[in-house]
Amino acid sequence: MTKFNSGPKFNRRTLLKGSLAAGSALAMPAIISKKALASSGEINILMWSDYLPETFLKSFTDATGIQVNYTGIGSNEEIINKMKASKGRGFDIVSPTNNRALQWKALELL
Repeated sequence: MTKFNSGPKFNRRTLLKGSLAAGSALAMPAIISKKALASSGEINILMWSDYLPETFLKSFTDATGIQVNYTGIGSNEEIINKMKASKGRGFDIVSPTNNRALQWKALELL
């Protein structure tokens, strides 16, 4: 009779280890970004012009006390030129178009 491998066996110990790893992975970005944002009280965003409405930015600042410096762009060329001019610095959040990732890598902006 052929014996089938039903995959890895789970027990309480592997479940606890996996839960701890997943919980840590989920919590770390929040802990790291909270400390980074709290250090200056502001965040610099380079993103498409119509992505973040003014009402959202105001609500975010009111709720968190963090000032948002929002630079809107209108084209892929504009965002790349701004990043090249700043050598990839000066912005905390940048929203490039995903199909341009290879171009960003070649320009050492990733």
